[in-house]
Amino acid sequence: MAYNNFLPSRFPVEFTRLKKLTYLWMTSTNFIGQIPESIGNVTELRHLDLAWNNLNGWIPNSIFLLNKLEHLYLYDNKFSGEIPRRIECLSMNKLDLSINNLTGTIPEDFGKLNNLEYLFMYYNRLSGEIQANIGRLPALKDIRLFNNDFTGVLPPELGLHSKLKSIEFANNRLTGNLPAHLCAGGVLTGVSVSSNNLRGEVPSSLGNCNSLTDVLIQNNEFSGEIPANLWSVSNLTILIISNNSFFWKASQQIFLEFKTTANQQPQVFR
Repeated sequence: MAYNNFLPSRFPVEFTRLKKLTYLWMTSTNFIGQIPESIGNVTELRHLDLAWNNLNGWIPNSIFLLNKLEHLYLYDNKFSGEIPRRIECLSMNKLDLSINNLTGTIPEDFGKLNNLEYLFMYYNRLSGEIQANIGRLPALKDIRLFNNDFTGVLPPELGLHSKLKSIEFANNRLTGNLPAHLCAGGVLTGVSVSSNNLRGEVPSSLGNCNSLTDVLIQNNEFSGEIPANLWSVSNLTILIISNNSFFWKASQQIFLEFKTTANQQPQVFR
């Protein structure tokens, strides 16, 4: 039923009576109003996609009690309030709550989602600290929490327990250092932490991460030198480091090496 230009209507409560339903894809169907709490009756549900609608109100607690749910897409709606605290959908693999008006903190129970690979909650009004247990999720590949109001430090073990591919935390109020093990899995491609209050030196381990393509760390309080080995990362195409307190000691030779080792013409913004 996805991508149909229906007249604005509420989520059909009749769907919640289909207790054997496993897959419900209703992206961009012009739904308004709230998701009924009775969605929790669809206990076999594994995939729920209600993105790109005009749904509002709180996200029902019952959604996160569906213990077979693997994929939940509620992005680009008008949901508000806090994310439900109690999480029992331990099979969750992909979770996207982006582009809403959600407030409050990340539930502590998110640390139990050992199958979670993709966590997207950007463009909300979430706040508080990002719990350390998020950094211990063993399947996490891609986390995007940019454009919120998070404070505190990044989970220090981020990247140490999973093959992390991309992190995006730009435009928050995060402090502390960039975690040292982001590329421990050897597949990291993107680091975007611009416009925070991060400080300290950039971990030298990033310079050993040959999978890196984009590093955006501008508008922070980083200091010290850029790791020398970062200029030899063969796939790096975008490096933005402006508005920090780096000690700049790069020579013309470093730029020549950077240019000749990259697969594409690199863009360096100081």
